[in-house]
Amino acid sequence: MKKRVGRNLVVIGVLGVWMLLFHNIDLASAKDPDYPTKPINFFISFGAGGVTDISARAFLEAAAKHIEQPFVPINKPGGGGVIAATAVMNSQPDGYTLGTITTSNGIAAPCSGAAPYQDLGGFTLIMNYGNYIYPIMVKSDAPWKTWKEFIEWARKNPRAAKIGITGGKAVTNQGFVLSQVEFTCIPFKSSSECFSATLGGHVTVYCGAFDMTSAAYIKEGKLRILAYWGTEKAPGFENIPSTQELYGFSSPNIIGIFGPKGLPDYVLRRLDDVFAKAVKDPNFINVMNSMYSPVVYMNRNQIKKYVEETLPEVCRVFGILRAEEAKEKK
Repeated sequence: MKKRVGRNLVVIGVLGVWMLLFHNIDLASAKDPDYPTKPINFFISFGAGGVTDISARAFLEAAAKHIEQPFVPINKPGGGGVIAATAVMNSQPDGYTLGTITTSNGIAAPCSGAAPYQDLGGFTLIMNYGNYIYPIMVKSDAPWKTWKEFIEWARKNPRAAKIGITGGKAVTNQGFVLSQVEFTCIPFKSSSECFSATLGGHVTVYCGAFDMTSAAYIKEGKLRILAYWGTEKAPGFENIPSTQELYGFSSPNIIGIFGPKGLPDYVLRRLDDVFAKAVKDPNFINVMNSMYSPVVYMNRNQIKKYVEETLPEVCRVFGILRAEEAKEKK
């Protein structure tokens, strides 16, 4: 009997040692796994050729220098970036699906009532790497030389102004509401599409991001900037007024990266390190400079704070716009 009890104690002791060893191995792998072990899919929220697409690809190329696996850029335009955001939100929180968070899908969309998410609780905000410049442009042969002249014409011709946008309808709406103008909003999947439509005369006004192509056409005298949404201005055209100067209204402004809710700490720590290095990459900075897009770095805490402080005002504007639309329908 004593021998049997002794053997049982030995077996229990051996099992206990093995369980402790396996437990410690699991803890070690949870703290420091070999992430990533496969390519990382990255959804770009707008179409090819625009500022969001070009900046994201340049940033991912810079980031790939500091990580063992490649990033796979996938353009997933539509809904002002909401389609890409929804794909990110519904993905597994394992660090292998990320995407671009922008002013449109990260700040305007949650307030719109049209997106499948009413807040950013389904996401993990990771970082911000840049800002947009938002010019309001028309063809150089347009009859309006200034923003004031355009607004006076638009007030006399309700909804005749066709406004081409690539996202952030709330921003555009607020600017024109402040100007007391009724207009027709026409959305596009990328700034390059919106830009082509403006040059072709299919829209009256371009309200997308400033890039190297639009800069070239402005210098050639084919496009004219009437104003800017927000405070950021293109170099050489700082004398043109902004909505901040005209109405005290500044557009929110982010180009960054988010993932689904629940990303593990080891994934976030790895990405923090990689992205902090990528934002300093000379080639990435040159690409951003060529598009006149400022490099603006915000870490996880900073971008979270920025969005939390910005969302209430944007949602307030949406509430005003919905109330006005309801009055018009009565």
